[in-house]
Amino acid sequence: MAKAKQATLSTLSFDLTAATGLGLLAGIFAAIVAANLGFLNQTFFGITLSWLIIIIGFTLLCMVGIIVGRFLGKFVPFLYNFVKFGEAGGLNWLVDMGIVNLLILFTGFSAGLYFVIFKGVSFTLAATNSFFWNKLWVFRGSAKQKEGKEITKFVIATALGLVVNVTLAYIVSLVGPTLIADVAEKVWANYATIFGSLSAMLFNFVLYKVWVFKADK
Repeated sequence: MAKAKQATLSTLSFDLTAATGLGLLAGIFAAIVAANLGFLNQTFFGITLSWLIIIIGFTLLCMVGIIVGRFLGKFVPFLYNFVKFGEAGGLNWLVDMGIVNLLILFTGFSAGLYFVIFKGVSFTLAATNSFFWNKLWVFRGSAKQKEGKEITKFVIATALGLVVNVTLAYIVSLVGPTLIADVAEKVWANYATIFGSLSAMLFNFVLYKVWVFKADK
């Protein structure tokens, strides 16, 4: 009984540490997005956004989220993994958006071929981040398999996710401005990134869960 309790406490400590680190990174990339869109130093619901406020906010959100996920997981085990994947996926999404916005800030380009290139770069970095968070935290404790095989499966699944992400994002960035012309290109670039990233995140969760991080029988 004591050993089981100790294991539970150890797992809680690991989850909180992971959630804290994840929240800090998420806050940094979210602040980059806010800077590019001109949201820093703006007041929303009585709160003036700053780098510090955004980083602290995301850190607390991730810590509270994992505690809620652990609680719900006692009743529906699937929800524990899904909450962890949601937090890791949220970070991947913010890495994706953060890199895109950082490149837009540096270059001034936010549409056409440049946007496709930016999306390719941002998705690749987000996918690399995704592998480590999914392997070391989200699906930690899953049945083991050969490292090379796992990486190969991850690359294949992620490549498919890249196609989904970039294709849908490009379509939105291309069609959006023709529907609502008074929205800035860099704003449409963010709408497109959000749509592509969320679609790919759901797509990849299924593949990671049932194939990549699950050993063959």
